[in-house]
Amino acid sequence: MTYEFYNNEEWTAFSTKMQAISRDVQRLQWKQSSLLSKITNLEVAQDLVMRKKWDLETVSKKTTKVLTEVTGDCDECWFGKYDMAEDEIKELRVSKCLEVASIQSEINLLKHDRQVLDKEQDACRDRLIKEHNDATKDQGLATASVN
Repeated sequence: MTYEFYNNEEWTAFSTKMQAISRDVQRLQWKQSSLLSKITNLEVAQDLVMRKKWDLETVSKKTTKVLTEVTGDCDECWFGKYDMAEDEIKELRVSKCLEVASIQSEINLLKHDRQVLDKEQDACRDRLIKEHNDATKDQGLATASVN
C-alpha cells in the first residue's frame, strides 16, 4: 500500500504557497513585458523627435521667418525644444528600464523563495513517508507479537 503524502495538509500547504508565488511571478512578468513595450514605443518617439530636430539644423531664412510668424519661435528655439524633448524621452526610457530591473529583482527573490519552499516540501514528504513507514512497521510488529 502506497502512502498518499500529497493529501496531507502540511504538504499541500507548501503547494498552496508555491502556487501563490508562481502567480505573483507571472503578474510581475506581465508588468515587465508592458514596461518593455513602453520602452520600445518611447524609442520610436525619441527617434522621430531626433529626426525632426536635425531637420531644423540648417533651414532657410524663409523657413525661419515662417516659423517665427506662425509659432512665435525661430528655428533655433524649435531645435532647442526638440533637443529637450529628446532628453525627456531618454529619461523616461531610463526610468522604465530601472522599473524593469526592480521588477526582475522581485521576481528573483520570489523564485528563490519558491525554491526554498520546494526543498522544504520535499523534506516534509520524506518525513511523512518515513513516519508512515515507521508507524506501519510498528503496527506490523505489534500485530505479530499478539499472534
